[in-house]
Amino acid sequence: MDASFYVRLGGQAAVTTAVDALYRVVLADERLSDYFQGLDLGRLKGHMVALLSQVLGGPAEYTGRDLRGAHLGLGIAPEHYDVVGAYLIGVLAGLGADDEVLAAVRGVLRESAADVVE
Repeated sequence: MDASFYVRLGGQAAVTTAVDALYRVVLADERLSDYFQGLDLGRLKGHMVALLSQVLGGPAEYTGRDLRGAHLGLGIAPEHYDVVGAYLIGVLAGLGADDEVLAAVRGVLRESAADVVE
């Protein structure tokens, strides 16, 4: 059996690096930074590491709210969701994720959009 995408990417260390890099570019983007004002970024990053790990076939340790509940009322525009998704794909590609991993993440982004975008 093939290794999970999580293992192929490099496990916990790689996912943590990816999430840190993702938030660096997202918070530097003036179109997106307002969404994160007043939030506990450490906690948010922890949730994102757990969620991304699970999505990639790693440990199922995400204990946060469901995506819809976590994003309800934030007014996230479709174009902003797409920008964050593009940043995530770019970060993962930069870490050496192969085309199969990137295609799987794109699929999850497509499936999750309705729960995040308002």
